[in-house]
Amino acid sequence: MSPTPIRLGLGDYVTRRDLALEYGGATQGGIIASKRSNTVFIFTDHSEGNQFGYVYDGFSPDGTVLHYTGAGQGGDQLETGSNSPIVTHAEKGRSLHAFVADGLMPGTQTKRQRYLGEFILDPARPYERMPAPDVNGASRTVIVFRLLPVGLVPEILQQIVGFTGIRNTAKSLKVPIEINSKYFFETSGQLGGPAVRRESLLVDEFVASQSGHEFSRFAIKLPEDRSPLLTDIYDETDRVLYEAKALAGRSELRMAVGQLYDYRRHVGVRDLRCSVLLPERPSADLRDYLEQADLGLVFKDGDGFNLEQHHPRSTATTR
Repeated sequence: MSPTPIRLGLGDYVTRRDLALEYGGATQGGIIASKRSNTVFIFTDHSEGNQFGYVYDGFSPDGTVLHYTGAGQGGDQLETGSNSPIVTHAEKGRSLHAFVADGLMPGTQTKRQRYLGEFILDPARPYERMPAPDVNGASRTVIVFRLLPVGLVPEILQQIVGFTGIRNTAKSLKVPIEINSKYFFETSGQLGGPAVRRESLLVDEFVASQSGHEFSRFAIKLPEDRSPLLTDIYDETDRVLYEAKALAGRSELRMAVGQLYDYRRHVGVRDLRCSVLLPERPSADLRDYLEQADLGLVFKDGDGFNLEQHHPRSTATTR
């Protein structure tokens, strides 16, 4: 079945009810698939989307990509379910059309939708995952589709939609310590379960010992990766980024140094300091290694923690 031609011109106004009557599909929801017309309609509305963390909708600066946040208000968004019509539109032979909410129909409280044209899902890079709060305020990831316009979208329509905050450069965002997501990438996740649990317990003990300090983490989005890179804890009070390890051996410290050097390139905090958090005091040679690397050292000492080495201020460029 071939898609039904859409009898709309770029910039034309229409209501969702009129679309449903002519082409089929529901009148509610951001992603609407119609078997009757073999089409998929998507709707973007900043006035509603922003309250659910859908802050990524918009065109790329050059107008060649429309970034569109998928459906799902709780937990990580998935490719299945409500997002499936976009993911599968090409293989099912469905055309995909986008609309933006733009004012009200005269004399009514009905939102009018402005037609942006036909789009296709980018076959080379269909989407990326971005951090965003869910309906309960927990940090998770949302799917941000990359939609390519079939024709040229006039600049006036691009202005109405707005432009996305997504850039082809690294970007870091502060997120809570507790992450309700399996899609954040953590290097520690490559370790065995017991080591990960030891690191987690060490972090919990350290955070509990720092009375009056506020802690968070950074999610670092790299343009070449779909999933954000997740740091260990960040002490907002002292502006110290910590990398925790379950063991105080050479390989663990070498990994920690590499991770902190990688993270701090992308964390835009003025006078950021970096430190390694360990379950015990490392050897003299490894303490010297950290000092030479301009990194601080904190380790568990009895019932407390010993800040044996200072936290040097980062010389990384502040963004």
